[in-house]
Formats: sequence, C-alpha cells, structure tokens
Amino acid sequence: MEWIEYLDALDKQLILALNYDGGPLQDQLWYFVAGRFTWSPLYCFLLWLLYRQCRPLSINGRHFVLILLVTVLVVVLSDQIASGLIKHWVERPRPSRADSGISDFIHIVNNYRGGHYGFVSSHASNTWGIALWFILLWQKSGRFRPLRNGMGTLFAVLIVYAMLNCYSRIYLGVHYPGDILGGLIVGTAVAIFCYYLVYRNAKKWLKIDKPSTT
Repeated sequence: MEWIEYLDALDKQLILALNYDGGPLQDQLWYFVAGRFTWSPLYCFLLWLLYRQCRPLSINGRHFVLILLVTVLVVVLSDQIASGLIKHWVERPRPSRADSGISDFIHIVNNYRGGHYGFVSSHASNTWGIALWFILLWQKSGRFRPLRNGMGTLFAVLIVYAMLNCYSRIYLGVHYPGDILGGLIVGTAVAIFCYYLVYRNAKKWLKIDKPSTT
C-alpha cells in the first residue's frame, strides 16, 4: 500500500536525523540508559513507596499484594503483546539489520543490534506501561492522598524515565521512531486496561475498603 510505503520512508528519514554518532561518552551513556538493570533502584523505590502507603490501610497487606500483581501483569502484557505477538506478525527488520536498507547509515553502539524484528518496541511499551500505570494509580486512588504534595515530581520522574528509555533505542539504532510510537500505544492500552478493568474490579472483589474522604 502506498501509505505504508510513505510511512516507512518517513520513519527512515526520522531515524537518520535522530540517530547519530555522539562519541564514546554519549554511546556509553545511552547504552547504560537502555540497560536491563539500570532502573532497578527506581523500581525498588516505587515499590517501597507503595508498601509504605498500603501497609496501614488494608488487612494483611492485600492492597500492596494486589498492586504488585497488577504491576507484574502490566509488564508481562506489554512485553508479550509487543515482542511475542506484534513483532512476529509485522516482521519489520530493525534499522540496524542489513535487510532494513539503511543499516550502513545507522550508528551502532558496542555492536548491539537487537533481535531481527523491531515493530513495536517492547522497551517503549514496557517502560511507558509501567509509568502510566503508576500515574493512574496515584492520580485516581484516594488511598495515596498523602503523596499528593510530591505528585508532580513523581509524575515528571516517571515520564522522563520512559522517554529516556524510548530515545535510547533510537540512539542505539535498534528502533525507528514508529516502533517507539507503536510501543507507546501498546503501553497506554495495557496500563488503562490493567487499571480500570483489572485493578478496580479486583479491589471490589477483595473488599478493600474505600479510604476516608475526611
């Protein structure tokens, strides 16, 4: 289809503009940002923050366990929809791969090229899915009212966390901007599904009391 060819050509122009050789310092910085365990301290902090708020509010920590399970579900769904389903259905080569047609013009870091297919980005779907899930949780739930003074900072940290991860994939040459956009859409859909359908219904089923409005 002509419109698919147009979008593909546009995507290639965009990555050639955004992917560049920033030198050894930037190479290692963005490689670090995209690392599997780089953001572990942030995840631990978020879980600690949730545990601190949930512990006095629900019997036997049921609320914290529920949030933990839904968080795992967000990650699993985001990853499997992106990597296990869409990538193998679309079969779009990453820009770093020889059959992409532009691999000779892509800056590669540490010879890292990723798997063969790149649409959609599981990094984008996972990180944005996690970020949006926590944003919805903190914004919508009255149980986390004590956090509201620092809410803006938390939201900013989560958004920056997701965007840094997304751009790192472009800098490393393993994803087109279109791959990132697709991942953001998947992450958004998963976070909304997990919050509104899974989390809220599970709270009712577990009979977790509503917080006081006083």
